[in-house]
Amino acid sequence: MKTFTKELTNENVILAAYVHDRSRELPNTDIRPAVLVLPGGGYMFCSDREADPVALAYLAEGYNTFILRYSTGIGIPSSSAFDDAEEAIAYLHSNAGDLNIDKDKIAVIGFSAGGHLAAWLSTYGAIKPAAAILGYPCILPEIGQLLGKDLPGLCEKVDSSTPPTFIFATRNDPVVPVRHALRYADALDKAKTPFEMHIFGEGAHGLSLSKTFTSAGKAALVNPDMAQWFGLSLNWLKSILGDYQVYETPEANDDMLDIGSPLGKLMANDTTRVLVLEILPQVAEIIKHAEENGQSGILLSAPIKEIARVRPELLDAESIARLNEAIKAL
Repeated sequence: MKTFTKELTNENVILAAYVHDRSRELPNTDIRPAVLVLPGGGYMFCSDREADPVALAYLAEGYNTFILRYSTGIGIPSSSAFDDAEEAIAYLHSNAGDLNIDKDKIAVIGFSAGGHLAAWLSTYGAIKPAAAILGYPCILPEIGQLLGKDLPGLCEKVDSSTPPTFIFATRNDPVVPVRHALRYADALDKAKTPFEMHIFGEGAHGLSLSKTFTSAGKAALVNPDMAQWFGLSLNWLKSILGDYQVYETPEANDDMLDIGSPLGKLMANDTTRVLVLEILPQVAEIIKHAEENGQSGILLSAPIKEIARVRPELLDAESIARLNEAIKAL
């Protein structure tokens, strides 16, 4: 995995990245969807509780993830944060190849003020995300008076170009009234923009993942019911962005067979099995020996080129190259 940070144009604005390495063992994940995390903090700071823990949770589910610590603080206009968000998503788009991401499958997730920023990007952005997740979001401009910020109205800008949106909040949020989420959902509905919303009955503001390790030691920030939002968001993201391709049978993936494929897959395919045994007849004896020693599972899951690397005396490089060319020619 690669981790790095990139300084953006505005002062003290950092984009942090968690990028999975490509792996020959995971050929269906070479290009991944991405999640851009916008922490909350009332446009006064960026919450650590809503940054790395969230990014790492999505990372563990196969996404390449990025955290934007955008412009915040007294005297800093909220428009600077919007500029940061636009710069961040433009960077992801223009560097998609190096980042191993699909530029058309970038989701943004924001919490509280970060939820406002995610919705702002979804409605006003020159490059809009493919999907948005809003956690107990500030939406209505009236809250700007409380935050000391001039915030744009968002509901009136929702239209057919606004990305599908997932919203979660609590009915009795004491900081950001639930009507913020409801009003945005109503705007999405009127624009016929797909959305999914979950309003949980009880819960404090700023719950993040609602786990003990994101609670700052406060019992009020641990809520098992609210914690369900994360799993629900994963299911929703897959419905919007799709999932990694899997195959029911080896034959369904014949066009991707090569010497990087597991030996078991090559042997399960009638055509490639003939080639393997014709060019590398010793493979039959290797498999037999592995079966006798209860190691056939390990052997069949390994690519031929990896077996050759470990046991070059059994599989010579010239024969391996011939097999590779024969399979490619199919």
